[in-house]
Amino acid sequence: MNTGATGAEKERTARRLLIVDDDLSMLRLLAEYLRRLGYEVTEEEDARRAFERALLGHFDCFIFDVAMPELDGIELLRRLRERGIDTPALFLTAHDAVENKVAGFHAGADDYLAKPFDPRELEVRVEALLRRAGRAPQPAVKERIVIGDLVIDKRRHEVTLGGERVDLTPLEFRILERLASEPGRAWSRNELLDAIWSTDYEGYQRNIDPHINRLRKKIEADPKNPRYVLTVRGVGYKMNDAL
Repeated sequence: MNTGATGAEKERTARRLLIVDDDLSMLRLLAEYLRRLGYEVTEEEDARRAFERALLGHFDCFIFDVAMPELDGIELLRRLRERGIDTPALFLTAHDAVENKVAGFHAGADDYLAKPFDPRELEVRVEALLRRAGRAPQPAVKERIVIGDLVIDKRRHEVTLGGERVDLTPLEFRILERLASEPGRAWSRNELLDAIWSTDYEGYQRNIDPHINRLRKKIEADPKNPRYVLTVRGVGYKMNDAL
């Protein structure tokens, strides 16, 4: 089974998964793959112990193998549903017969995945379950943007350059934050105005250039040859993405 993660590993806030499979090698393989994607994974090879874990823990998704000794995945989920546990659940099964799927769905399953499978398919199915249940992991919000010696702290609404605080007006801060949110992107003057303007600034002349000039005087060693806020001829401005 190919365990290479798809593309760049996605930023996720930790979502808790419970994987139950009596095949220890499969269990560890899946757990490691999902951990690399940013999930917090609890592994259990015994369905009876998994039942207790599921009752006591707060999980965002269950991944249960169907065929397990003593207590199979279908019965495990049925018991959890009887206790009012509504966590989204996906079954892994080597038996793709319709009657097996029907039994699983009657027990409260949300999805099925037949073995053998590519772990990338498991990945997207788990994401779909989380999304439908309103538990989808969201991209982490960057509270601090660091570009060269420039640090923009959005939570504290502060800017430092080389460790020294830079005093910006609220409008200058919003311009800098917008440019720094996508280094290398060329923003037209109108795009910047539309993005940062609010009724608080209606008294200002709706021209971005003077504000850029004042911003450069505060963050550039040589405002006439800027290092951070660059001019894109015929377009507008961008944040240098080569620092």
